[in-house]
Amino acid sequence: GVIAEIRGAGLMLGLHCVVPSGEMVTRLRGEGLLSVGAGDNVVRLLPPLIVEESHIDEALAILERVCASWPEAARGAA
Repeated sequence: GVIAEIRGAGLMLGLHCVVPSGEMVTRLRGEGLLSVGAGDNVVRLLPPLIVEESHIDEALAILERVCASWPEAARGAA
C-alpha cells in the first residue's frame, strides 16, 4: 500500500511511494537503512556492489516493517 511501483536497473532501484519520500527516507534511516529521496515521492536505493544476500534480507525486512507501520489513513491521503 505504501510502494506503488519499483523502477530501476541493476542494483539501483527507485521506489515510487504513495507517501512523501522525505518521510519515508527518515523512517528508513531510523531503522538503519540508508536511502535518499529522488523527487517528491521516489526513494532511491543504491547498495554497494559487494552487497551480500544477508544484507538484502535485512534491508527487505526493514522496508516491510516501515511500510507496515504506516497508518492506512496516511497512505490514502498522500
